Amino acid sequence: MTYDVDKIDRGPEDEESLDSLMKLAGERPDIPLSVESRVYNRVQKEWRNSAVQPSTEGVYETVHKAWHRGAIRNTVFRWLVPVSVAATALLAYIFVSQPDSVFVPAVATVSRVANVGSLSSRYPVGTSILAGETITTGQDEGLGLLLARSESLRIDANTEIRIDAADRFTLLSGRVYADTGLFVYRNGGLAIETVFGDVTDVGTQFSVAVDAQTLDVAVREGRVDVQTSSDAYAARVGERLTLTDGQNAELSSLAPHDGYWSWTSDLAPTFDASNKSLLDVLKWTARETGRELEFESDDLRMRAMRADIHGPIAGLSPDEALESVLITSSVGYQINVDRILIEN
Repeated sequence: MTYDVDKIDRGPEDEESLDSLMKLAGERPDIPLSVESRVYNRVQKEWRNSAVQPSTEGVYETVHKAWHRGAIRNTVFRWLVPVSVAATALLAYIFVSQPDSVFVPAVATVSRVANVGSLSSRYPVGTSILAGETITTGQDEGLGLLLARSESLRIDANTEIRIDAADRFTLLSGRVYADTGLFVYRNGGLAIETVFGDVTDVGTQFSVAVDAQTLDVAVREGRVDVQTSSDAYAARVGERLTLTDGQNAELSSLAPHDGYWSWTSDLAPTFDASNKSLLDVLKWTARETGRELEFESDDLRMRAMRADIHGPIAGLSPDEALESVLITSSVGYQINVDRILIEN
């Protein structure tokens, strides 16, 4: 079965597409005279035998144009088919050969920025930190990160640390503070690697500082294990372990309320006061400041448990929040260096 291409109905879009393809095909060489002569003679013969005899010039021009158009059309289709097949194959290859996208998980969220400087433009509150990211803080800058299970990592000024995973970090220089919350003595604590060895917590609040010669580990709550290439050490609440190149390890005392810890308060996660009692706030501030919380009587403790919080504390530091809730409460209090006393 054959089709007369010229008799197929085509819309303007078809004509434009065909015109574009014919332009892409380029100029074709002239039809050889021998071929034209044979066609002309054949047409002449048919013309003589026909009842209606158009002019010789009209017949010749018509045949010539039809032949030329057909030759170009054939060339276009011969060129278009293999190119289309090749383009399809190329697209298929590109699609199949594209490597799978590498998913990098977010392992922390910025919860606090202290002493805002140039750091604030890079890590505003709420920024997601990805695994493998290296954070560097400048002079007087600090960053608080909220980890999984509400654990907290606080990065002091002039510190460089790589976030390897949600519970694995490499401290290159400077000082960090970790708080694993209420998950005391759980399996698989946070691990902080240094050039001197690995520091792993066992449910605690602790700090790790490192420079070119010294590893300094201080424990505010719980216990920390330190593993070097040759030795293993443990530091417990109120202890500070110092490892220096070429010297023996030193263990000294450091109280939970010591001024050494004061920098960590400004980077503490914001306390969520919704549906919380006065007792909840007192416990939080005591833990964040290293103070003991004491009540003169059990009745006072029960009153604090039932008392609602008055006054906003969102965004306040632990010391500021403590003052705010106690001033607006009905209980008496004393805030000392090492304890918070609730009294009548």
